[in-house]
Amino acid sequence: MTSPGARPADGSPRDLRPGDPTRVGRFTLEARIGEGGMGAVYLGRSPEGRPVAVKVVRPDLADDRRFLDRFHDEARNAQRVASFCTAQVLDHGEDLGLAYMVTEYIEGPSLLEYVAGNGPLQPGMLHGVAVGVAAALVAIHSAGLVHRDLKPSNVLLSITGPRVIDFGIARALDEASAHTRTGQVVGTPGYIAPEQVTAQETTPAADLFAWGCLVAFAANGRNPFGTGPFHLMMARVVHADPELGALTEPLAGL
Repeated sequence: MTSPGARPADGSPRDLRPGDPTRVGRFTLEARIGEGGMGAVYLGRSPEGRPVAVKVVRPDLADDRRFLDRFHDEARNAQRVASFCTAQVLDHGEDLGLAYMVTEYIEGPSLLEYVAGNGPLQPGMLHGVAVGVAAALVAIHSAGLVHRDLKPSNVLLSITGPRVIDFGIARALDEASAHTRTGQVVGTPGYIAPEQVTAQETTPAADLFAWGCLVAFAANGRNPFGTGPFHLMMARVVHADPELGALTEPLAGL
């Protein structure tokens, strides 16, 4: 799934493409930020002039009533999450055959982009990111939600600290994917918890596992389970120990 942080390499949104919508609901769309498993993400503007991130569901999912019902349920749930350390969900709906969700627009690179351009985080920044993301998970879990897809591209490094995005809709996407890929684990290799692989069970504990992998990535510039094809990564997650590298205490013990 794409996030407001999933921008082109130079960090800037791109012009709208032919065929892109210019408006959904109350929101004017100004530029394309990126795209991913759910659809496209746009930089938009509210009637009051506030910049927002607008996620527009891809057409095949927009025709799936079961997905849409789950999508709107999860968006309503996400609106309950305290906005501290997250991107606040502002609105969701359907317009002209397009399903969409609107969040506040967070200015800043994703953790993935920052590490790719600058290398591993220094200790002070690393601790700030680790604590900020943990605080976001507390807010998400307190609302009865599980993120399900926590990873470096879903953490934005804003001027006010790390902000976790794209929570609250992964469950709907998982369910839609299950229609066509029965038995296949949905998620990002290297951040999927062992129980998601072996029992296909997702609880708040799975987010904590992903948090640990994310912190190790931030400290080393690489995933603690390495790289490779999906099945190899899943085998390492279940059977191998993570390589923590430069990660030091107190984070290494956690």
